[in-house]
This record gives sequence, structure tokens and C-alpha cells, in this order.
Amino acid sequence: MRRWGPRNLVLSTPIIEQFVAWFTRPEQRADPDASPLHADLRGMPPALFTVGTLDPLLDDSLFMAARWAAAGNEAELAIYPGGVHAFNAFPLAIGAEANARALRFLADSTV
Repeated sequence: MRRWGPRNLVLSTPIIEQFVAWFTRPEQRADPDASPLHADLRGMPPALFTVGTLDPLLDDSLFMAARWAAAGNEAELAIYPGGVHAFNAFPLAIGAEANARALRFLADSTV
């Protein structure tokens, strides 16, 4: 996210930094309650991580999916070429595909 820069495709690095500043104090940013990237992830339920290749949070999503799996949890990663942040909220074919996959994931979940 930090290296994405000012290119605004729903989100940009400056926009994300502003959100972080609005909702957390600097000393809270490594707190697991503020950032799941710092949490103990053992014993978590199965998760589907969905992200587009044009989402500034792509690297964060890849890292989180890897951490989820490394903690011994089931992690599925779905990457959608050309998808911007929240692409599944737009009337796009990849958005419909992502939403259908998420519904299948939920329906198949045993948790």
C-alpha cells in the first residue's frame, strides 16, 4: 500500500494514510485490534481473500492470506486481473464472478 502512490483507483496511498490518521493514533497502529496483520491468527476459521490486481491493498491481501495459512488456517486466495479496490461492488463481470465465488465459499463453509 505504501508504494502504490497517488494513483487513485477508488483508493490511493494518500487516501489510505488519511483514513489511518483519522481512525488510529500512531501508537495503536501495531495493535492487533487496529491491524489484523499484527494479530495471532491461530485457530481462525477458513477465509477467502479476494483482491484485484489494481487494488492498492493487493500486497497487504497477499501477505494476510499467507499469514492466515502459515498460522494453520484454511486460506483461499482469489486474485482478479484488473480489479480495483471494491471491484465486486461495481456492475462488472469480474465483480459478479467474485461475488458468486464468495457465496459458494460461504455455502460450502463448515464453520
